[in-house]
Amino acid sequence: MIAKAGGKRREKFLADADGRLGALMAGCKDQNECRRLARSVSLDSILLDGKQLHGGTGLDYPAFFYLVACLEGEIRRNKKAPLFRNGVDARRASDRGNRCSLAAEHMLCMVLYHIWTGCAQEALQGVFGIDQTTASRNIRMARGIMAGAGILPTDRAVAKELSEAPPDKAVEATGGEIGVDWTHVAIEKPGDRDPGSEAHSGKARATTCKIMVGCAGSGMILLRGPAVGGRGSEIEYLREHPPSAGHVTASLTDPATPPGMRITVNLDGGPQGAEGVLEGADVRMPRRKPRNGQLTEDQKNYNARLAGRRAVIEDSIAGIKAHRILGNVFRGSVAELEETFSVVTGIVNLKRIMRRREGRAPDTHRKNLRQGLKNPRPRGRKPRDTFAKKKEKGKKKKE
Repeated sequence: MIAKAGGKRREKFLADADGRLGALMAGCKDQNECRRLARSVSLDSILLDGKQLHGGTGLDYPAFFYLVACLEGEIRRNKKAPLFRNGVDARRASDRGNRCSLAAEHMLCMVLYHIWTGCAQEALQGVFGIDQTTASRNIRMARGIMAGAGILPTDRAVAKELSEAPPDKAVEATGGEIGVDWTHVAIEKPGDRDPGSEAHSGKARATTCKIMVGCAGSGMILLRGPAVGGRGSEIEYLREHPPSAGHVTASLTDPATPPGMRITVNLDGGPQGAEGVLEGADVRMPRRKPRNGQLTEDQKNYNARLAGRRAVIEDSIAGIKAHRILGNVFRGSVAELEETFSVVTGIVNLKRIMRRREGRAPDTHRKNLRQGLKNPRPRGRKPRDTFAKKKEKGKKKKE
């Protein structure tokens, strides 16, 4: 469905791009119109090149043009949305002389470029040829639609589906296992905030928000906690800020959860005492080395297998932080951070869906460990010669 909708919208874009290029080559009497067409043709060249599109937005053709089609549908239903040059709505088409000079696909490219690269809004003027006010208005509008309209599989959309599903279906959707981890996003300290405020960490010397992320074994992000100021302890976060995901969240904390409905939660070694908070779940954490002692072989193997299981959540968080708007210092309020984080989880999940459609496994370098194996050799390949064996072979040949 995603690929079909994206392919259909891309065909329309190719026709529009040919029309803009033809109009530019034919020549324009109006100097301003000629400059606008030249800018549009330049932006078209980015969308026509798969490598440039992926490098600027982090998305490939099907996913990008699927979002363009969905965004245009939402704009038609929203009377307060800005106008666009390609006439998304014939009754609200952009007239010559107004401040809007972007087509819908160019606007989405600008928004995703801002999210992917983390550049300041002022920098978008040089690339896309619009003023900072227009860029800010378009970013705010598109971000709100992508976060709340259901066109992306965001954490909000997935959590809503889980909360509305029957208990057995909700547990089945998780696959019976959830990987949980935390990430920190540095935010620009507002000018009216005291350095000793809750979000400011004296140790890190930064204003930071802590966010919990949970994903299924397939890598799909299922739930997320709120953005909490500071770098407080993870066990405190679990107690005070549980994510809202209906039966899934309730079953994790309810000690009366029956064995068949219990979900396994894979954690790192941070939140010690998580078993007392997640009384309705089977909590798995790495075995810690005892004081003045060593781990047994069974404990080391257990930790290795758990690390393989946890590689999926680590990969999901790496995919989130790859969007530099969250990987660098976030410029905006906590409410804008919440909305942006939700959009990014939707993009990460969308990429996961597209990879699964292409038959590609979750991105993790620990696939063998996830199966409980210890780096087996590929079938049919001979053992690799060590340096000592090669030295012996060389001696025998000389003799």
